[in-house]
Amino acid sequence: MSNEKFHIEKSISVGHILTTLVLIIGAFTYFTDFDKRISATEQEIQFIKAQRVEDARRIEKRLDSIDAKLDRILEGSNN
Repeated sequence: MSNEKFHIEKSISVGHILTTLVLIIGAFTYFTDFDKRISATEQEIQFIKAQRVEDARRIEKRLDSIDAKLDRILEGSNN
């Protein structure tokens, strides 16, 4: 066993600085893109909600039309 003590060098290498910058830029790019995807998804959800409301209106209109036709058929058969 040697008597050497643990040693940490206090200097910072250029490679370390470049690696840190690349990581920071990569994280920033990732989170910026992530935010854009969330915004796009929110817009798609709003569009789908609007479509569902419109579809419900169309279905209700068609059901009213079918109901009116059935009423006419039933009135005709009663006479």
